[in-house]
Parts: sequence; C-alpha cells; structure tokens
Amino acid sequence: MDKKIDTSEQFIEFYKKKGDYLVSLSENHFKNIEYRKCLELLNQAYSMYMKGNYTELAEKTKQRFMEIKDKYFKKK
Repeated sequence: MDKKIDTSEQFIEFYKKKGDYLVSLSENHFKNIEYRKCLELLNQAYSMYMKGNYTELAEKTKQRFMEIKDKYFKKK
C-alpha cells in the first residue's frame, strides 16, 4: 500500500472543465440580464482557471468580467 497515486492531471482537467462550465453558465445569466450573478460566476471561473494554470483562459475571463463591470456597474 505504499504506492502513491498521482491525480494531479485529473485535478487540472477538472479545473478547466469547471471553469468552462462556469463561463457558459455566466453567459446564460448575462443573456437573462442577471449581471451580478454573471460577475460572480466569472470570478469563480477565473479562480478555477488559475488553479489549473490556464493563464490565457483566466485572462480572457478577467477581461470579460471587467467589460461587464465597467458597462453595467458604473460609479455615479
């Protein structure tokens, strides 16, 4: 029972799949004009991509987050 099982690749795959799912879910909320929930989901997706070391996807997600935030949540 001393053999160690390396599951790191599976976790990295999971983080990408979870991030992809959260991004698609956020787009659904965006279409339904639920911008706060959309931002919340994009933030979670960003975290998943960062955990999985998918920096390019994380940056795209962050850009989308900032676009929505700037457009729909301007300070008065």
